[in-house]
Amino acid sequence: MLRFAAAVHRREGSRIRQALLVMAVGAAVSITAALLSGSVHALLLPAPATTAATVAPTETIPAGTTASIARLWMMLRWLAQELVTFLVVFLIGFASQAAVRHRMQEQLAVSLQARASTLQAEQAELRAHAAELQSQLSEARLAMLRARLNPHFLFNTLNAMSALADSDPRGVRTMIALLSDLLRQALTDSNEQEIPLRQELHLIGRYLEILEIRYRDQLQTKVSAGPELLDALVPNLILQPLVENAMKHGIEPAGGHGHIDITVTREQEQLLLTVRNTGSPEHHTIAPGGQSTAGSGLGLELTRDRLLEHYGEAGGLVLHPLDGGGMIAEIAIPYHTRAETRAGVSDPDTRRVPHA
Repeated sequence: MLRFAAAVHRREGSRIRQALLVMAVGAAVSITAALLSGSVHALLLPAPATTAATVAPTETIPAGTTASIARLWMMLRWLAQELVTFLVVFLIGFASQAAVRHRMQEQLAVSLQARASTLQAEQAELRAHAAELQSQLSEARLAMLRARLNPHFLFNTLNAMSALADSDPRGVRTMIALLSDLLRQALTDSNEQEIPLRQELHLIGRYLEILEIRYRDQLQTKVSAGPELLDALVPNLILQPLVENAMKHGIEPAGGHGHIDITVTREQEQLLLTVRNTGSPEHHTIAPGGQSTAGSGLGLELTRDRLLEHYGEAGGLVLHPLDGGGMIAEIAIPYHTRAETRAGVSDPDTRRVPHA
């Protein structure tokens, strides 16, 4: 009976069909049990008298009933008892199976929840590990780019000094002192991918002084930036390739005569670093769309790669030719300071890339 209750509990399907099945089985079992009980009673006990006086005191049979009616009456009583017994045993078995199944479901739910928590923790650990690897890869790429840029910058500076070795030894000594100061500070900050703007302007100022000595007052330079911007972080030595490009395509073709102006401004959440130089129009080739092709050298190529690695699509470099000669090179990067970076204030959604 208990197995039947368990089987009914496990069986899928309509509840009405299950109820009809239980009633049918219960009726069959009760009838069978009542018939067996009546048969055993008839074999083991003598048949009762047909009068009401011979009926046991505990059994109430209406007066005038026959023995057959008495046996039928007893059979119906037994049938009712067996049916009640069947239902009680069935409900006990059904409730027991339901309790067991409920406990199993609870244990399964607890197990699944624990497994889900474990998987979430593993996923979080994997994401953190992936982010750490990505950060290390980005730093390695930036270090590689700077390793390629620094020798390029150094060779150009040494070439500038060699041009004055015979004609202006005093100027060369001054250039060596300036270069030593520049290299000392650059090496001090060599492990930092970003430095405050004031340090960047100091470095580029030393480089401009070297160029001014080489071209013996033919070259005029100017650097301007508001004091409120000096704490902004910029990539280390990011302005030097722009100045070098201005010299190559603007100042040197004009015999060293010209102007280089460096301006730093802020537009909303963007920091704009602009290098403007004079020059002759014939030394610039204009590509379709109005952008100069003069910015295709190694220095500017590395600069674009560094900006992409640092800021993704939030940073960029564009070059605009000027009417009458000269060019403007503009770098746009997200404005942020060291304090804001530590506090996580910088919002990437407000960043933009300059367009030609």
